[in-house]
Amino acid sequence: MIRVAIVDDHPHVAIALRALLDQTSDIHLVGEVRRGGEVMNLVRQVRPDVLLLDLFLEPEFDARAAVRQLRADFPELKICLLSAHLEPTSVRELLQLGVYGYILKDDDYVSRIDAIIHDLADGQVYLSPQAYAALAQATRADEPEQTLTEREIEILRLAKRGLPNPQIAQSLHISAGTVRNHLSAIYAKLGVHSRYEALQLAAEKHLI
Repeated sequence: MIRVAIVDDHPHVAIALRALLDQTSDIHLVGEVRRGGEVMNLVRQVRPDVLLLDLFLEPEFDARAAVRQLRADFPELKICLLSAHLEPTSVRELLQLGVYGYILKDDDYVSRIDAIIHDLADGQVYLSPQAYAALAQATRADEPEQTLTEREIEILRLAKRGLPNPQIAQSLHISAGTVRNHLSAIYAKLGVHSRYEALQLAAEKHLI
């Protein structure tokens, strides 16, 4: 069972999500609030696996500070930000702070929310297409040098050979979940959203 909590000041978002999640047997909406100041208490009380957090709530709410505190107090929590606006310079910063998703509200995410939540719970990063594009632009403009770790490059080299995640995990003596987490980090660093795109860009950058 995946436990989900929502922090959003627009009630229609929670209503729409609740209607869909109520139809999904292995996802349960365990709590929802509308004010950023209540987010810490909400997480302490209901202990969700995935938190959908509106990036812009009341003026005094500092989402970045909240993310830092949540990551420190609840390191296993998967935080996904919801936003009506795209801040290109912030997408990479927020990923570096530890969020697992950035969803634009004009993206058609509601109809796919069950798949998105499953991916987030598994430790995979989810970004709306516009957020992916912004991250790719920022990464290529500001970080032209290699930013992948040696282990991430090892994983890409094995992926280039066509090995699936379980075989990559076996080759490196790590778990398949750890491989998925490394791939999510690779996608975020390279600004891509698939294994094919990651391998293509890594080859262009002469990383593999």
